[in-house]
Amino acid sequence: MLLQIGSVANETAFQLPGIITAFVAVAKGLTGFFKAAGTTFIDNMYSILPMALIALTVLNAIVSLVGEERFDKFAQKLTGNFFTRYTVLPYLGNFFVGSPIVFTFGRYLKEKYKAAFFEVANRTNMAPMMCLFPHVNPAEMYVWLGVYEGVVKMYGTQAGGLLAVCTFLVGVCTSSLIGLTIETVNGIMAKRQGIDWDEIESRKHGEAC
Repeated sequence: MLLQIGSVANETAFQLPGIITAFVAVAKGLTGFFKAAGTTFIDNMYSILPMALIALTVLNAIVSLVGEERFDKFAQKLTGNFFTRYTVLPYLGNFFVGSPIVFTFGRYLKEKYKAAFFEVANRTNMAPMMCLFPHVNPAEMYVWLGVYEGVVKMYGTQAGGLLAVCTFLVGVCTSSLIGLTIETVNGIMAKRQGIDWDEIESRKHGEAC
């Protein structure tokens, strides 16, 4: 008991230097940050991670049932027109494999289409898809959740759900337009620099053979 009283007296009588107090405050802040990050990680393990694993499992099952060669032909057919190339293919890729593995779907496109596809897959439709399918890119969920929680706090849960659906639909409606715009700009720049897409494709297929 005397030791406890003495220690309390010493604590009240002794003041830590300012630099040490600041160091302790920084250490506490970092500890709190790591604790919050760990909590978020555990939450993702029980919510988002299983969704991503199931989506990958479903894709692998489809490829196994259909056959890899048939799946590749189907994916290549989706590159035939600008709508399926910049809306259907990137949405399917993001849903099943997420970011950044969706970039591997670029192997189904010709070189002159890849810049537009990567833009659409990485920016135009990834954020709208996260509103409904968080496993698409969990690393950036904090952006959407911040907006969503603000809307829910101001206008209620139904407003948050409406925002998610509308954002998703806007992404669907604008993907083809943005992809086609970038494809056009890419073609103009390639023409100015004397890039021959047909030559690049023939060289690529020659190296593959």
